[in-house]
Amino acid sequence: MQTEIMMKKGLAVALGLFMIFSMAACGDKDKKETTGTTAAAETAGTETTAAQTASGETEAGTAASGSEIPEYVSAFDLGDISEYVELGEYKGIQVKAQDLEVTDEEVEEELKAQVENARPSYEQVTEGTVAKGDVVNIDFVGRMDGEIFAGGSSENFDLTIGSGQFIAGFEDGLIDKKIGDTVVLDLSFPENYEPNPDFNGKAVEFTVTINYVQGKEIPNELNDEFAAKATNGECKTVDEYREYIRKERENGKAADAKSNKVNEALQKIEANATFKEEAKELIQYYYDSRVYQEESMIAMYGMDMDSYLSTMGITKEEYQEELQKYAQQNARWQILTRAIVEAEDLDFSEEEFEGKLEQLASDTGMTVDSLKSAYGEAMLRDLLRQQEVQEFILETVVEEPAE
Repeated sequence: MQTEIMMKKGLAVALGLFMIFSMAACGDKDKKETTGTTAAAETAGTETTAAQTASGETEAGTAASGSEIPEYVSAFDLGDISEYVELGEYKGIQVKAQDLEVTDEEVEEELKAQVENARPSYEQVTEGTVAKGDVVNIDFVGRMDGEIFAGGSSENFDLTIGSGQFIAGFEDGLIDKKIGDTVVLDLSFPENYEPNPDFNGKAVEFTVTINYVQGKEIPNELNDEFAAKATNGECKTVDEYREYIRKERENGKAADAKSNKVNEALQKIEANATFKEEAKELIQYYYDSRVYQEESMIAMYGMDMDSYLSTMGITKEEYQEELQKYAQQNARWQILTRAIVEAEDLDFSEEEFEGKLEQLASDTGMTVDSLKSAYGEAMLRDLLRQQEVQEFILETVVEEPAE
């Protein structure tokens, strides 16, 4: 379980990175099952678990306010865009030159960080018995009325005996049992089992195999074995891993450089433009969207908005003021996107749209249908239009000479 301080830091970072585009797919995206990781082990998952503590962990992902996802609003639905903005200079914008060099020192620092931050390895103790406080690696299968039930089984699960992570009797039932043995635990769910009231008071049988007990930590070292483990076998030697890190850094710097140039250019394009009427409906959409996504994220940490604001040390008025600025800025950039698309004839045909969707699906590991279902065609069109404008900007910017 995370400490309270870690939770606060994670919450702040998550909210800072949680973007508008991902909001529309809440509950649809990233529902990938991982082998050996079931609801029985997940304390922040979306599926009820047979292994969660009876003290009442609840399902994550439900917005604290119970609000619904706002209906998407596009700048392309606003009518005549000239009523909202008049473009100034938007081609040939000067931007700062970007440093793309990756030094040997950067590579070595990254290698050092990878080793220091890597998940530790431990010796596997395969003889003896289980004691309170041990971290045991187990396989288990749960059955009710003789039938395996969803969320009640897992393989290679690490459990700290005495942590109270599983229902009463599960962990105690493994104490003094021999490592390597298979144990059958006849238990019952609590009468008030909050994670899944359908399980209240029901008898359950767990068949548990004790694979090993976690022993002493094995310090990580930069060697060929570490290189292979860190890259899932892609690199077999430290030298290969060093080049792998260099390439990753080069790709990262190139991506950052593109982003920096686009953002700098957009800020100057915005400053050069004359904004007229405010697109109130568009601003309201971005405001409501941000509220929805932040409430959803906060709820995953078991908090409400008032608690979150108190934790972050800001008032409700300050929060709303920042939201308004955020919404106005995003609305302006969407209006600029449309204005440039129309000025440069960057829009695409239906056939081109479908082709771009296929490429996007390939890039994201999704299908075209799942993209449309998760985000909707209007948002996808706008995303692809934004990409067209970004590429146009990158082609037309002028880099200032490096100092």
